[in-house]
Amino acid sequence: MDQQTSTQGALPVKGKLDPRIMGTIIVFLIALFIGIAKPLSGLAPVGHHMVGVVIATLGLWIFKPNNVPFMAGCGLLVGGGLVFGLKYTTVAAGFVSSAVWILIPALYFGFVLQKTGLGTRIAYLVLKIFKPSWITMAISWFIIGIALSALTPSITVRLAIVMPIAMGVIEACKLKYNSKGSAFIALIAFAMCLFPGTGWLTGSLSGPIMVGFLPAELKPLATFDNWFKILALPWFTVTLVYVVLVVLLMKPKEAIGIDRNTFKDEYIALGKISRDEIITAVILVACLILFTTEKMHGIPAAGSALLALVLLLLFGIIKPSEIGTGANWDVIVFFGVTISLSTIFMDAKVSEWITPILQPTILSFASNPLIFMLILTAGIMLIRFIDVPWGFSTIALTAVVLIPVFNQFGIHPLVPTFAYLAGINFFLLGYQQPWMLMAEGIIQNKGWAAGHVFTAGLCYIIAVFVTILVCLPYWRMIGAIQ
Repeated sequence: MDQQTSTQGALPVKGKLDPRIMGTIIVFLIALFIGIAKPLSGLAPVGHHMVGVVIATLGLWIFKPNNVPFMAGCGLLVGGGLVFGLKYTTVAAGFVSSAVWILIPALYFGFVLQKTGLGTRIAYLVLKIFKPSWITMAISWFIIGIALSALTPSITVRLAIVMPIAMGVIEACKLKYNSKGSAFIALIAFAMCLFPGTGWLTGSLSGPIMVGFLPAELKPLATFDNWFKILALPWFTVTLVYVVLVVLLMKPKEAIGIDRNTFKDEYIALGKISRDEIITAVILVACLILFTTEKMHGIPAAGSALLALVLLLLFGIIKPSEIGTGANWDVIVFFGVTISLSTIFMDAKVSEWITPILQPTILSFASNPLIFMLILTAGIMLIRFIDVPWGFSTIALTAVVLIPVFNQFGIHPLVPTFAYLAGINFFLLGYQQPWMLMAEGIIQNKGWAAGHVFTAGLCYIIAVFVTILVCLPYWRMIGAIQ
């Protein structure tokens, strides 16, 4: 989510149109039809225009013709909004959200974690503790995932640190590429970069992003404390069940075939811990402490993150020449614009039009929280087959319904947020998860085959629904469900 996916453009085929361009053209024609024909009964003209603009934007984000960056779609969405009469404060609303001002420092946190080598040091420090086996490998990745999530919300950086190490383990074990053994190692490592950190507000960029999507009157409820109290146990459960299922279904029968000294030797090869690693560790840990004690000192998470960024600059961990390269500004613009979708839909009367359609259906299930959560989660997962860029447009359209869910049925907005997060982390087929494409690029498609991804995706889906069943009594006990 926090970096542009690294994928190669489709090779041109003589006499044939690039399928990415063909897909984009089809989506643009659909968008043009909606904007001109206005087929949606009861939706205002400006709403039709903006639905068309959003669909065209999704076409650019999904198909990426000629490998255009996210910013191309962002420019179309913002420019289209201005052309059709929306205000600057509407189309750029996301850029005044706390989410963006957590995102910017967070990307630099990931940059210094990778630059200084601190992230790699932490990974090998954990790996060398255990005697190598398939089970201890899964445990090690779990611990590494939690440790790196505590230091940086950047999933891209976690993948950049963890996946090369996973590839090194695969090669040290002399496992065949894309075999069951290599898939076991790579898919657990990949998932530990995604799942554990989702349990606290700053453990993944999904946290501040989801806060940005919540209606204004619900945002004050999404504090660090509330997020941790309501969502930490569920995501710990998802992670644990996923790992157990992958071990049961994908663990090879033969021994792992790697000596314990391998990880010790790799750790020793890193040398003594450097000044920059120590300073980075102190600043990031202090920032984490500020995040977790926000109720005591009152400094919002964005303020703590920005102060940490200032210190990294003052101590020279981030050099002036690295300001432009340390963070992916294409991604920053992407998130700022996508968070603006909620206000765009509201001002274009799209939310007003769709609420009477969605609300009766959704609220009819809300009286039974279990059925409500199961149906909402399944619906978000299904929509991810179409709404590929993490389902953001679906979240922006439906988040307004969380207001009556909270006011009328006493379900805290962070409870249904679990369903949205489950959709953001969802994968069953490789194309649905941009982070998976990124991980594949890092390990050069040597980790898993499509069948392994499907099996791991089923493990994830089962883990999510088991978690809902397990955690519903917990949510009632803490008062998140009245």
